Amino acid sequence: METKKDIEEIKADDKILAIVIRSAFNSPGLNFVTPNEFPFQLGLHNRPAGTHIPPHKHKPFKELRNLYVQEFFFIESGKIEFSIYNNHELHAKVILTKGDMIILNCPHEMRFLEDSRTAELKQGPYRGKDAEKEFF
Repeated sequence: METKKDIEEIKADDKILAIVIRSAFNSPGLNFVTPNEFPFQLGLHNRPAGTHIPPHKHKPFKELRNLYVQEFFFIESGKIEFSIYNNHELHAKVILTKGDMIILNCPHEMRFLEDSRTAELKQGPYRGKDAEKEFF
């Protein structure tokens, strides 16, 4: 059974900067942990054998403009410290370990505390190294 600590929203003012989903999260069914307005929508399935979702596809958006680029990380192994920034000011630090996930909706920094393996997902298409990031 999950607790409030299994999903943590890191906020500044009323803005969600990051959502941390701990490996202990275990609600049955389909649970979306992101707000409706997030460009990334993260749903976690915890379903019994025999569950069937009929064949389907998702309808394309007619037009998307000026979406904030979000990133998602799933920690397969190791330990990573994420620094969460509100604009250019450090707001919080959070450490993730095996099985934890995070959705970033803000500037951030990563420090690998152990040898780590992680899966990263962000919006595309890829615009090239110089166009993708602004370091500060």
